[in-house]
Amino acid sequence: MLNIDLISKKITAKRKQKGMTQEELADALFVSRQAVSKWEMGKSLPSIDSLVEMTKLFDVTIDYILDGSEINDHDYQSMFMQYPRESVIYHFLNSNHINDDIKNIFYLLTTKERRQIIDQLITRQLKLDVDMLWPYLSISERKYLLGNFISKNIDQNLSSIYDMMSTEEKMMMDSKHEKTFMYIINKQKGEKN
Repeated sequence: MLNIDLISKKITAKRKQKGMTQEELADALFVSRQAVSKWEMGKSLPSIDSLVEMTKLFDVTIDYILDGSEINDHDYQSMFMQYPRESVIYHFLNSNHINDDIKNIFYLLTTKERRQIIDQLITRQLKLDVDMLWPYLSISERKYLLGNFISKNIDQNLSSIYDMMSTEEKMMMDSKHEKTFMYIINKQKGEKN
């Protein structure tokens, strides 16, 4: 059964979130301002046509408006089912919990989207710790990231991922990094004894 009060609150909240007046929403949906007012007061429901247009305008699904489901900010799988991919990725990239959320979203991304995240890390457009991302990378992605760090002399704390690297990845390190990693290896051997 539809909860008219909840639907009216969602329409009002989404309209205000978009910074629209009732008149502006009415114009966008080709209905009267009075119709929008009735929806928001819970006196009537929008037509299917109006609901479809609202989903496009508010970037939500009809289910979101009608069924009262709320999505957790860290539930990227549900977000991908409810919202356009670009919106979900934008939400992730602007999250204050990007290091914690990487495990919830990275496996859901396409190869191209994953590459964009990696490229943003390389160019320092993304405040993501490399040790948080490393376990979720494929072998080719790890080589790509490591190769860029090395070839571009990007100052990253690679010692934090050293224990997670394969032998081949460790060998990728050039002589410039060799002393640093030898120090780490010797220190770890000393700590174990």
